[in-house]
Amino acid sequence: MQYYVFHIKKERKSIETPKTKKCKFCQSELPQKASVCPQCGKKQGGKAKWVIAVIVVLLIFSALAGGGEKPASSSEENAPVAENSTTTEPNKTETEETAPVEIMEISPADLLSSYEANEVKGDALYDGKTMRLSGTVGSIGKDVLEEVYITFAGEEFAITSVQCYFSDEAQIEKVMELQEGDTITLVGVCDGKFGNVLIKDCVFE
Repeated sequence: MQYYVFHIKKERKSIETPKTKKCKFCQSELPQKASVCPQCGKKQGGKAKWVIAVIVVLLIFSALAGGGEKPASSSEENAPVAENSTTTEPNKTETEETAPVEIMEISPADLLSSYEANEVKGDALYDGKTMRLSGTVGSIGKDVLEEVYITFAGEEFAITSVQCYFSDEAQIEKVMELQEGDTITLVGVCDGKFGNVLIKDCVFE
């Protein structure tokens, strides 16, 4: 059995560098490395010189432009930061004075008459209102819950009346000194009608 060996030869082509060049001015033949033409005597400047010249000009221009910028003032850098000067305002609810309670002046007879005529209207006019009442003591007693009260005297044989309750111990002691027929003035809050017209938290004047 025979083996065939093929030898591949690569031919290298040598690139020959030209040994001469032409003068840029008079077109005469001169050596490749010549810098001066022997015929016209002019220098054969290359592109490298122009590139270097352009780079030098650009560097000078950038240096001049950069030097024109002024550094930030040190006073601006060291300027103190303004502190928050917000002051806490006093709470309005603390400074505002409590509005005085408006006291309604009415007689026990007028209050009872209004409720007897129209209880719904009576509540709209008087329920929850603070009022001052003056009159004659009709009765003194306690209800089923042992709460102390007095009633104002009304018309003879009247079924309903204005009934005033006391919750403060000092006021109850004053009730203990009263007798039927005594004239009194007190201030309390109307609590609507439940049989009688009720006045709660009464205080003597």
